[in-house]
Amino acid sequence: MLTPSLADPLTPLSSPPDWDELQKFQGTITHDQFLHLLNDVYAVGGAAQKWITVEANCAEIQTSGKNRFKLKFAKVAGRPISKYWHDPKTLPPNNDQPLAGVTIALDPGHLGGSWAKMEERWFQIGNAEPVTEGDLTLKTAKSLAPRLQELGANVVFVHSKPGPVTSLRPEDLRSEARASLKSRDVHPILQTYKGPADLEKEHSITWEAERLFYRVAEIHERARRVNHTLKPDLTICLHFNAEPWGDPVNPTLTDIDHLHLIVNGAYAESELTYADVRYQMLRKLLSQSFDEELGIAESVAHSLSETTKLLAYHYKGDNAHPVGTSGYVWVRNLLANRLYHCPVAYVECYVMNSREFFDRFQAGEYEGLREFNGVMHKNIYAEYADGVAQGLADYFRAARGGGKAEVTSDW
Repeated sequence: MLTPSLADPLTPLSSPPDWDELQKFQGTITHDQFLHLLNDVYAVGGAAQKWITVEANCAEIQTSGKNRFKLKFAKVAGRPISKYWHDPKTLPPNNDQPLAGVTIALDPGHLGGSWAKMEERWFQIGNAEPVTEGDLTLKTAKSLAPRLQELGANVVFVHSKPGPVTSLRPEDLRSEARASLKSRDVHPILQTYKGPADLEKEHSITWEAERLFYRVAEIHERARRVNHTLKPDLTICLHFNAEPWGDPVNPTLTDIDHLHLIVNGAYAESELTYADVRYQMLRKLLSQSFDEELGIAESVAHSLSETTKLLAYHYKGDNAHPVGTSGYVWVRNLLANRLYHCPVAYVECYVMNSREFFDRFQAGEYEGLREFNGVMHKNIYAEYADGVAQGLADYFRAARGGGKAEVTSDW
């Protein structure tokens, strides 16, 4: 057994990886498949070349310290992979209920409720109803669930009410927060901060402990729930995007609105320095879930773009790369789409602080259609849910060998 070295850096709150877990992937992937996924999806531009050497018959992978793991390639299409989710291509055709036999986990992003201000996913204009992403995603998930059930899916929730899944709280993470700040050479390290507008808040132990709580501990606990309890065939992470809104006390609205979907990939060399991230990247690569993730994301992107009429978002940095043909789908390394072992589609729909979205949000969950800027729309939760449901129905119907049909609902 390969014994992890404590000297190998790990991301905050992560455990040393059990590299022997990768033994089950021996002989399950060919040289060409591995090289394609490594260079075109997960470690674009040679980001992993310091740790992974690809030979004709195997890949040599640096695990911990000077240890190496040798992954043997299959000469032809590899043997089946041991996994808890089902390939939709193995399911019989079912045009009426294309999601029959499929377990879908809905993961409403963020916490909402009283935690929204801490997450910095909250803003308010004057006396209007505050916009809180965690509550928006939860309402969307609860609107989406019956649509998917009507299509035959077994729907499970990663969390179904405002608040955290993890039992940890920021006050439990102060020592980890200090260590995190020190590891990034943050100076000076402050005990606390004065509020959301404090320019030095990111130097404080309090702010870092809060960030580790809602952005790291929470996702780790959700991952444990997905991988060990729920074991779905697919997880849909539901999110709303935002543009910079400036002063949190006096936020501004924008005319910009957009849509995009994310699948796991585009690991940076700096991220792969961490042993747990290298391990998780390889686990995702070797599970060979990318083709399914991309197919689902492309189908949902097509449907949502037709439903919402939103334009595609384009990343300007190098932390994401476009994939597919729709222009809406990107590979990016996020904690959730990295830690969840099953296929994951991560949806970022609408800009919460766009003027049109803000008006539609204030209108609430109305029935039927209403006009906004000359266009008739369902309420935002129904529109979002319709787009996701139609996209999933289209993908699974085709994957199972059926034809395309419209999803209809009376919600």
